[in-house]
Amino acid sequence: MIGKRLAAFMVLLALALPLGGCGFTPLYAERDDASITADLSMLDVSAPNDRLGRELKYGLLDLLSSSGNPPSNPTYLVEIAPIVYSEDLAIERDADVTRKNMVMVVPFRLINTETKETVLRSTSRSRSSYNRVDSEFANIVAAQDAERRIAAAIAADIKVQLSIHFHRLAQTGG
Repeated sequence: MIGKRLAAFMVLLALALPLGGCGFTPLYAERDDASITADLSMLDVSAPNDRLGRELKYGLLDLLSSSGNPPSNPTYLVEIAPIVYSEDLAIERDADVTRKNMVMVVPFRLINTETKETVLRSTSRSRSSYNRVDSEFANIVAAQDAERRIAAAIAADIKVQLSIHFHRLAQTGG
């Protein structure tokens, strides 16, 4: 029993050793009195002033800072422009649609607030599907729920992309 545990530990140790040599560092690790988390907390978000824009903006702000509020003097501005469309997935012989796909594509850019220069352009995409039933109210609620789910997924993806940008910037000394 002890021999098996020792062998398993040795195998785990042998597999972990190459990670040190490849330059692997955790994305949110502290580095020289700064961190990715601190960089993210200095971002403000600009979005269209509609229900979806607000959902994305405040969902992203919740992920970027511990307070969920934009900083009073942001270093960068994340400008997002969501596009949403739906696709019919399951169509019955009588032309009734019983399942829909909702797709959200969000082009975004990171703008330095001091120089007004765009330092990053990217796009985030997500999709979700939902069933359509005879009740129109149930269909509206299902569509709104799908929209909320993909907005949360988009916000998380944008946070990851911004984190990778700031990590690379720190690695290059920028």
